[in-house]
Amino acid sequence: MNFLVLQHLDIESPALIGDLLREAGHHLHTAHVYAGDTLPANTDHLHGIIIMGGPQSANDTHLSYIRDELLWLQKRIDEGVPMLGICLGAQLMAKAAGGSIMPSPVRELGWFPVYPTAEAAADPLFSALPATELTVFQWHGETFTLPDHATLLATHPDVPAQVFRLGHCQYGMQFHIEVDASIIENWIALGTSECAHLGNSGLNTLRQHTTAYLPDMRSFCRRLVEAWQHACANNHNKRSPL
Repeated sequence: MNFLVLQHLDIESPALIGDLLREAGHHLHTAHVYAGDTLPANTDHLHGIIIMGGPQSANDTHLSYIRDELLWLQKRIDEGVPMLGICLGAQLMAKAAGGSIMPSPVRELGWFPVYPTAEAAADPLFSALPATELTVFQWHGETFTLPDHATLLATHPDVPAQVFRLGHCQYGMQFHIEVDASIIENWIALGTSECAHLGNSGLNTLRQHTTAYLPDMRSFCRRLVEAWQHACANNHNKRSPL
C-alpha cells in the first residue's frame, strides 16, 4: 500500500508509525510541506495520509503552505481518504473539518493520561485502549473544538479533545504515540520555551515518566497501526463522500 506523510518539521517524523508500515511492506512518501513540497491533486493511489506535528498553528493561515494544506485536507476528508493526524496534524484535520483552534487550558508537556469514551469500545482502532486510561506523551500548547460530525474517542478533564474520528479511517490524536526516548530528548534539547515552562524539576519528572510509560504507549501504537492499515486496505476501493 502507498502512504503519504505530511511533515511540518524535520525532527517530527512518523517514527514508529512509519517503521511499522515499512516493516509490513508498505511504501511511504514524505511531503515536507514547510519546505514547499507540492501535495498531489489526485490521491486515488493513496491508501492513507499521516499528518505529523510541528511548531506551527493550524491558525497560521498567513503561511501559504498552512492555508493550502487546510484546503487540501478538506478535500481529502470529503473524499474519505484515511488519515492519522498527530498533534498539529490532528488540529489541522479538526480545522479543515470545521473545528476551531485555541490555546489549550493546560499546556500539556510530558506524560498525561487519556480516558476512552463510551464510543471507543466499538471503534476498530481505539477499542484497544485500556478500559481505565493510557498515559501518553504530549507536547502542545493549543487545542481544538470537535467538528460537528466528529466522534470523540478519548478525553481528559483538562483538555477534552484528545482523540476524534471523522469519516471511516480518519483519526486525529492530540498526543504523540510515535515517539521514542531519543526523540523526546531531541525535542527537549531544542524546546527552549517548553524547557523554561517545565523547569528542572518538571524535566526530571518527564524523564522518569518516560521510563515508566513509554513501553505501554509504544505497544498501543503497534496495535493501532496494525488495525489502521487493515482498515485502509478495506477502505481503498470503497471511498465515498461523508
